[in-house]
Amino acid sequence: MKNVLVCKNCNTENPFYGAICSNCNSYLRERIFNIDLWKVIGLLIEQPSKGFSIIIQSEHKNFIFFTIFFVSIKFFIDSMFLSLFTIKPEPIFENLIRNYSIVFGETLLILFLTSIILTRVNKILGLITRIRDNFSILTFSFVPHVFALFILFIVELTVFGGNIFSKNPSPFTVKETLAFVLLGFEAFIIIWGILLTIIALYTQTKSIRYAIIVSCLFTIILYFCLYLNSIYLFK
Repeated sequence: MKNVLVCKNCNTENPFYGAICSNCNSYLRERIFNIDLWKVIGLLIEQPSKGFSIIIQSEHKNFIFFTIFFVSIKFFIDSMFLSLFTIKPEPIFENLIRNYSIVFGETLLILFLTSIILTRVNKILGLITRIRDNFSILTFSFVPHVFALFILFIVELTVFGGNIFSKNPSPFTVKETLAFVLLGFEAFIIIWGILLTIIALYTQTKSIRYAIIVSCLFTIILYFCLYLNSIYLFK
């Protein structure tokens, strides 16, 4: 894998995240000090590769924990919904703050460990990357889930009310067609998130095969954890 910035002054190859040439100290590109949240979100929708480039090259990875906080809420809600299918009796929704804290910690841990592993694997494959860059692009690949939390979930609550987390009756009994339509939108959010992860890793490595493989493994681990949460957090 090879993704570098070539200095126009001395032709030295520098890491993609670099701003100053390691050989002659010339500027390689315009410096990016902070992530402009709304600009980056717009780019992740319209030009995701450019958006992830800005995230990688930004010196300060602001809004990261802000994003993880809301993403974890969506994953927590997803775990609650999955519990309707993984727990035979009616799920028990108690200790919500404690259970959310567990999901938040898991999300943070998965992102952190994945970022460390990617940094080391990339180095073995000949590409120098940073943990914080990998952490940031993986976090921002979850942006569709934030949209789902503030738009899709609000619609679901409006339509189904408390029945959204109930088996008696379940959302699919109350309004079957609408429930399946909204479930389709949830599937779209998941697919969109996977595609963003692939683009994020491709932007970092310029290897589409590597990006697809890692994205699939990352998604499997993430949703396996959500599945376990749905079993053990709401008994």
